[in-house]
Amino acid sequence: NLRLRRNAMAAKCTGVARGGTSVVSTAARRPAVARESRLRIPGVSVRTASAGNGIKPSSLFSSRNWRSSGERQGVVAHAGTKPTLLLFDCDGVLVETERDGHRVAFNEAFVQKGLPSSLNWDVELYGKLLEVGGGKERMKHDFSNRISEGDEEMKKVVEEAGGLDELAKDLHALKTEIMMDMVNANKMPPRPGIRRIIGEAAKAGVRMAICSTSNEKAVRAVLNSVLNAGEPLGVTLDDIPIFAGDIVPKKKPDPAVYELAAKEMLGDGWKAQTKDCVVIEDSRIGAQAAKSAGMKCIVTLSIYTESEPFDDIGVDKIIDCVGNQGEERVSLADMDLNGPLWN
Repeated sequence: NLRLRRNAMAAKCTGVARGGTSVVSTAARRPAVARESRLRIPGVSVRTASAGNGIKPSSLFSSRNWRSSGERQGVVAHAGTKPTLLLFDCDGVLVETERDGHRVAFNEAFVQKGLPSSLNWDVELYGKLLEVGGGKERMKHDFSNRISEGDEEMKKVVEEAGGLDELAKDLHALKTEIMMDMVNANKMPPRPGIRRIIGEAAKAGVRMAICSTSNEKAVRAVLNSVLNAGEPLGVTLDDIPIFAGDIVPKKKPDPAVYELAAKEMLGDGWKAQTKDCVVIEDSRIGAQAAKSAGMKCIVTLSIYTESEPFDDIGVDKIIDCVGNQGEERVSLADMDLNGPLWN
């Protein structure tokens, strides 16, 4: 299961990618790059946790957030078989957001803030920048490189903004609003099968959460769009806690965000239960974070991660997508803790 069949992993997520079924090329499944139009977005005020604003993660959610809809309705997962927690990354897992969402929003923010015209993250460059976890960190990394290479115009912009940290913070806030506008306009549909697996978990009473390096407001908007993209799934936005952005001091590949989710949701003794938590990720750094937290990990390859190496991380399963009904690559039943998937 750990040996990639690259042609299958790069396939369009229709039809079964195993058992000799023919697949469609990567180029066929990739949507055209979104046109980077000039967007105007009204401000949105949402109180989120960060390292410096004094809001504790546990204060972000009411106690009912730690219980799935299934539990409130009296549906209980079979003890010792279903995952203790089912944790999802956001970008590339819930929705294919990176290339035609975040990248476009970053470039629009650069234009609106009057940054040098040479600053444009094309598809290839952004793919490389994704090796850096976190949007603010990504900008600081790129801007620093440009300055070290003699970009005087960028150096002046950074100085006038009060430094890299201030510039990245300001740009990221604007980028988030642009990204939310795109999500709310339904420009990015859920990845195949993600609604199915969420619905299965809700019905079985398996607790879920989102663990992402992206801004909490953007993650919440993406999750809301996924939950409302079809028939009700038996779970609401309030039922799925979100651990995102600067809620932890270190971002993926550090395991901090997954460890925080386990600690907040499982309480005392959480460390002994991480082995029974299942993470769905799409990237190498995300998989590293999950495995470093001692959790099981399924990778659903996305546009930017289909060529990343995973063999040395010890992920449990690599697939092209979760798969819609009738085309399932993995189901909640497959995640049985005593099942063959983990052997």
